[in-house]
Amino acid sequence: MRVSILAALLLLAIYSAFGVQRLQRGWIAKPIVHAADSQAELLAARLEGDLNLRGAALAAAGQFLQRQPDDLQGAADSALALAGSGVQAIAIVGPEGGVTVAGQAPAADWTGATRLAAGKNWVGAPPGDPKRLYVIKTLDAPSGRLTLIAAGSVGQLLGRVVASDQMAVATPDGRLLASAGPGGVAQAITVRAAFSLAPDDIRTDRLIRAERPDGVTIDVAAQPVAGGALLALAAARPPGLVQANRDRIDGIVALLVPLAIGIALALLLFSQSRRAEEAQKAFVDSEQRFRLAVEAARCGIWEWDLEADQVFMSDVTGAIFGWGGGGIVTGQEVLERVAADHRERVRQALAHAAAYGAFDVSFRVPGREGGRSIWIDARGQGLGVGGDDGHRRIIGVALDVTEERIAQARAQAAENRLRDAIESVSEAFVLWDRNGRLLLCNRNYRATFSLEPRMLKPGAAREQVNRFAQLAIKAEQVPIDAPKGMREAELNDGRWIQISERRTAEGGLVMTAADITAIKQQEEARRLNEEQLQNAVISLERSQEQLAELARKYEAEKVRAEAANKAKSEFLANMSHELRTPLNAINGFSEIMVTEMFGGLGDARYKEYAQDIHNSGQHLLALINDILDMSKIEAGKMNLKFDPMSLEEVADDAVRLMRNRAEAAGLEMEVDFPHLPEIEADYRAIKQVLLNLLSNAVKFTPRGGRITVRAEPRRDGFGERIRVSVTDTGIGIAKEDLARLARPFEQVESQHAKTQQGSGLGLALTKSLVELHDGSLDMTSAPGEGTTVSFTLPIHQGAAAVAGTNAA
Repeated sequence: MRVSILAALLLLAIYSAFGVQRLQRGWIAKPIVHAADSQAELLAARLEGDLNLRGAALAAAGQFLQRQPDDLQGAADSALALAGSGVQAIAIVGPEGGVTVAGQAPAADWTGATRLAAGKNWVGAPPGDPKRLYVIKTLDAPSGRLTLIAAGSVGQLLGRVVASDQMAVATPDGRLLASAGPGGVAQAITVRAAFSLAPDDIRTDRLIRAERPDGVTIDVAAQPVAGGALLALAAARPPGLVQANRDRIDGIVALLVPLAIGIALALLLFSQSRRAEEAQKAFVDSEQRFRLAVEAARCGIWEWDLEADQVFMSDVTGAIFGWGGGGIVTGQEVLERVAADHRERVRQALAHAAAYGAFDVSFRVPGREGGRSIWIDARGQGLGVGGDDGHRRIIGVALDVTEERIAQARAQAAENRLRDAIESVSEAFVLWDRNGRLLLCNRNYRATFSLEPRMLKPGAAREQVNRFAQLAIKAEQVPIDAPKGMREAELNDGRWIQISERRTAEGGLVMTAADITAIKQQEEARRLNEEQLQNAVISLERSQEQLAELARKYEAEKVRAEAANKAKSEFLANMSHELRTPLNAINGFSEIMVTEMFGGLGDARYKEYAQDIHNSGQHLLALINDILDMSKIEAGKMNLKFDPMSLEEVADDAVRLMRNRAEAAGLEMEVDFPHLPEIEADYRAIKQVLLNLLSNAVKFTPRGGRITVRAEPRRDGFGERIRVSVTDTGIGIAKEDLARLARPFEQVESQHAKTQQGSGLGLALTKSLVELHDGSLDMTSAPGEGTTVSFTLPIHQGAAAVAGTNAA
């Protein structure tokens, strides 16, 4: 363009010399090259820079998602901050159509733009939002393919262009994204409406004569943007010369026209130079902003010349590879810096990029001098259109993802520990995300609700899983005063669980189910116990009424018993007096007659009869005494006097009294007493006990037998005691008769017993007297071998026992 202007100036200079002659031969018009082409080129450069900046922002968002795949909102926010003022909003469309938006773009057609992109990088305006420019990049994430979209206007670019009549940004199908200029151009929405041109009439290799909506003729220049996805249009009025009357203006034209044209061309040259400088500066500024945006995101820029096997690296890329700065290195040097086990994958990625254009690989670079290894994610794209040999140059970015790899490893380890902890808990556990999709659960959850493992894969819908889990529940209930989200459920197998649900900070849902079967069983048992207790209380109240009635009856019976006992005591007292008085007379006179105190009785039979009378009287007197003593004991009125005494003396006294009877019966009596301490006892009662035992032994021991009285000291848990036993070689007692012999009026039926007199009170009285001394009586016997009757007495009587017996 500049050469053309200079040539025109030279021609005009020559023309000026021959102006008059040329004017005479006619007006020769030469088209003047105007600024439409340069304006279109400048606008195209601005658009390319703006699109590159938006693409870099989306690339930064992609790198953010590689590090934090779940933080879609954070990635969109970071991209919006880098995209520049022309971008109104950043959107991330998930594989299932979910949209995460940062910024404000009312009525944005995110879905239509994603459908038009069809999984590829794309620039354009969807039909649903024709006035907004969309830049789209796709990213393969662990959750599926993500679509990253930057949407905004391009109108601010038109305002930066200086000295332009008309300009516009159009799509290949003729829709205007932005337009500026007079004559109705600014209000037009299509190329046809703005310039009266069909989309097929637009040419990028030459100017096109067109017409504005107000009828003014203009020249239109077009430049492709983003590989033809957009068109930068600039228009200007075609320059013209007014043909004057040759006869009237020859001289003026000959002088002024060349001079005016020269001045105009000089001004045009100056203006074109200024515009070119501004375009170059704008391009440099755009490239610098792009580099700053990329390197601010810790991205290094590189370009690999496959034909020359040379790699250009920015400072960040060189630092990542360990060279300390940027520069040009050979491809072999780059491969040598890559870990040996990762070089092959880098070669395969280069071959794929040469064939198809896309370059994407992750590899490890060993640290220098044994330092820490660096993990690098490299992504790029082949330049231009691949020929027969494929792409020859690849340009891209390199990102140091070492910290992200370490963080991912730590996060994976933490997740594994969390899973192990969740698996080890006894409760059922399940976690859902905010969209109702399954994140994780433990085996107790599967076992509790009888769910198949294939149903519980990550991402399963909560509604579907809960529908099958509900089949295991027989009934549900909400306890009184239960917190929100808590309920109890009875399972079909009889178990009870307590289900708790709560929301997480991200809007997800956590559910736990604890087995409370034991608690429910305890509650049921407590309820039954309460019922039994209530029944027992009712029964007790009835029993109390019955006891009160029995108490009244007992009181009445007690009164009657006391009256009967009093009557018995009075009867015994009267009988004692009434019977003893005549018995004493009978015994006394019969004894006088037996001893023939006042002379002989004559016939010997009278003496025998008198002896029988005397013996019978003595027996009756002893019987009455025994009955009276037994009555006193039963009435608690037996008075005993506990004094220190010698058992040996008491035994000798009792044996002396019974010796005559024993000798008369042909029996031998023996006393075997060691040296014993004195005991506290009632002398008369102990003597009565020994007399009763010796009397029984004499009665039931045949002639020629032996009776032995022994004593021995003993010590047991109750203190020091003395055991006294009377052993005979008599007829013995059967085992089944021993238990009843100590009861009043009980006797053993035998042929020998029938020949002996007795009331059956001897052993009963003996046992009572021994127990009054806090002692015990026991018997051992065998038929035909004899009997041993023993009693044990404490050496010292307790103060309470002495006081109680004396009081009685």
